[in-house]
Amino acid sequence: MNPLLVFDLDGTLIDSAPDIITAVNRTLANHSKPVLSDATIISHIGEGIKKLIADLFKDDNLEPGDIIGLEMEFLRTYEEEMLNKTRIYPGVENFLSQYQGPIAIITNKNEEPAKAIIHHLGLQRFPWVNIFGADSLEERKPSPLPLRTMMGLADRHPGNTLMIGDGTPDMLSAQRAGVGSIAIGFGYTARHILEEYEPLAVLDHYQDLSALLKKIPLKA
Repeated sequence: MNPLLVFDLDGTLIDSAPDIITAVNRTLANHSKPVLSDATIISHIGEGIKKLIADLFKDDNLEPGDIIGLEMEFLRTYEEEMLNKTRIYPGVENFLSQYQGPIAIITNKNEEPAKAIIHHLGLQRFPWVNIFGADSLEERKPSPLPLRTMMGLADRHPGNTLMIGDGTPDMLSAQRAGVGSIAIGFGYTARHILEEYEPLAVLDHYQDLSALLKKIPLKA
C-alpha cells in the first residue's frame, strides 16, 4: 500500500517567493516603510507572512484592529500579484503523474488563494484527497489537526502517511501527528533548521522522490 503523501504548497510544490516578495514590499511602501531584501522575506514565508507584517509595525503602537487591517491589505495586494511569477518546481508534475498512492495538500496559505494558484498552474488535474488552507479548519499547521483530518479522509494512519514540506510548521505538525516527514532541501527554510526536526529524509529534487520513498519503512 503506497503511503498518503501530504504536501505543503509554497516552497514545496511551487516557488511563489517572487510574488510574495512583491506584495510584501508594496504593502510596506504604501506606509512609507523601507522595503526588505528578498532573503529576509523568504525566510519568513514558512512561518507566516502575516506575522512578518505585524512585526514590522510593532513599534508603531497600532491597535489590534489596525494590525488586522494591515494583514488584510497585504492579502489583497498579494492576490493581485500571486499569479504573475509563481511556478511549479521542476519534476513535480512528472512525479504526481506517476505516483499510485493518495496525495493531499496542507498549506498555511488561505484556502481560496491556494486553490486559485493550484488551478492557474494546472495542478488541480491531479487526484488530491483534499486541499486544506490555513482557514479550512479550526487550527492550522503546526497543529496536528489538518494532518489527522486528512488521514481520516484518505483512510490512512500515521504509519502509512508522510508529510513533505519546507517549513518548521510542516515538521512540527508531522511530529505532533505521529507522522514521518520529508524535508524539502530547496525550499524557503535553511536545511540545517529542518534537520533539527529529524525528518526521515531531505529531498533535493523531485526526480529522486520515487526512489527515496522505497527506502522509507512504513506500516501497512
